[in-house]
Amino acid sequence: MNEEIKDPNQLDLFAGILLTPEQDKMVEEFIKNQNHSAFLAEKRIQQNERLLVDNGFIYGMDFINTYKIETVTRKVTLGQRYNNTQFEVELTYEMGSGGISLKGKRFYTNKLEDSTFSIEFDGGKVQSPTIQDQYRYIKPSTMLEKLKVFSSRQKSLFEEYKKKTSLKQNVIEKYTKLYPNATITVKDEWTKYSGSFEVIEVKFVSGSFVQFRLDTYRNTEYMYKKYDAEVDKMTSEELLERFSKQEALK
Repeated sequence: MNEEIKDPNQLDLFAGILLTPEQDKMVEEFIKNQNHSAFLAEKRIQQNERLLVDNGFIYGMDFINTYKIETVTRKVTLGQRYNNTQFEVELTYEMGSGGISLKGKRFYTNKLEDSTFSIEFDGGKVQSPTIQDQYRYIKPSTMLEKLKVFSSRQKSLFEEYKKKTSLKQNVIEKYTKLYPNATITVKDEWTKYSGSFEVIEVKFVSGSFVQFRLDTYRNTEYMYKKYDAEVDKMTSEELLERFSKQEALK
């Protein structure tokens, strides 16, 4: 039986794929660099975790670390296209994923949720744009204070939402019972100073309506806007006659 003679300048790897010595060197360097990067990242993340703990952060409560190293097998492209050295090969190497995230409360889609937030490290300082609402590196101890304030604020927003929802429902039920023939709707309004807010409109078949805003602090509603369809149709003479019959303000 004759044995197949192979080119001595080629290496038989991975299910019969023949690599040249140059390609084999690229493969070895790639695997070495990937493995080194994964373990280097792990060391750096361990140092960052220690920085947080030393400044009062509690693992599992204020932050989590999801970094892990896994052995993966994937197709990779090595070499360069411009000099015709590019080739594809399936390799097995170490790869890291995950990292450190801050942990806290977030009011989102009308729910209070446990959430995680990105954090960046640089020279013993940290930044988290979501928690800080800006991009600036600060001391870890300061970040912990801001994280607690942020979570507290989210809880307050949730409580405010629950109050508003309850009050809104009560107001709708109140005017629905008082004026069953009126149409009760919730509308969005906006002003320069207040921004966007909701109003509850009680509209009658004539076209007249009264709109109410909600005061969650006093747990009541107050009139925001009114429209009288009959008055709007009056001529100036009719309005003057109407006004002339009104009593003097006391």
